[in-house]
Amino acid sequence: SATKLSQDGYVKTASHNYVSRQSFIHGAKNVEMKGKSIIHPNAHIRGDLTSIRIGRYCSIGENTIIRPPSYQTSLIQNSNNNNNENQLQFLPSLIGNHTRIGKDCIIESASIGSSVYIDDNCVISKRVIIKDCCYVESGTVIAPDTVIPPFSRVGGCPGKILEALEFSSSTFLPESVAVTFVDDCVDNFSKFVKELEEE
Repeated sequence: SATKLSQDGYVKTASHNYVSRQSFIHGAKNVEMKGKSIIHPNAHIRGDLTSIRIGRYCSIGENTIIRPPSYQTSLIQNSNNNNNENQLQFLPSLIGNHTRIGKDCIIESASIGSSVYIDDNCVISKRVIIKDCCYVESGTVIAPDTVIPPFSRVGGCPGKILEALEFSSSTFLPESVAVTFVDDCVDNFSKFVKELEEE
C-alpha cells in the first residue's frame, strides 16, 4: 500500500533507482544499478565481495539476498611452504534489464538475463546462468552450475525445466513474454513511483 511505502522510506538516486532505507547495500561502490530499479526493505546486496551489476527496471524483493558466486581455487605453492591451500574466490554477478526477483530469495548466480521473473522463496545456487525470458516458479531451488536456456519455465527442488502445458506443444514460454515482461516491469515501476508520490 502507499502508506507502507512511505513509512518504509526510499532513497531516490540520480539514475532514478529507489533503494529502501531498510535495505543493506554492502560495498556500495561495487554495486552498479543502471536505473529505474527498486530495492525493497531488508534486501541484502553483497557488493563487498566483488562487483554486482543490476540492469534497468529491475525489482529486488523484501528479504532477498544477492551475493556473488564463489568457487575454490587451489594455490600451487604457499609463500611459506609447499602445501596446497584452498582459497575462496568470488565471480562478478550480473542481472539483466526488466528482471523481477521476488521475496525471501537467495541469489548466488553468475548471470541472470533480461526479462526474467523469479518468484518468491527461490534459491538460485552458485554460478547458475539463467538466460533471457525465463520464469522461475515459487520455491524453486536451482543446483550449482546449472544453465537455464532462454524462454524456459523452471520449477521444483531441484529445479528443472517443466514439461509442456496441455494447451502447448512446447516446453518453452511463448516469444511474447519478451514484450510482456518488459511492459510489466515498466508498469510496476511507474505504479510504485506514483504510490510514493501520492503520500
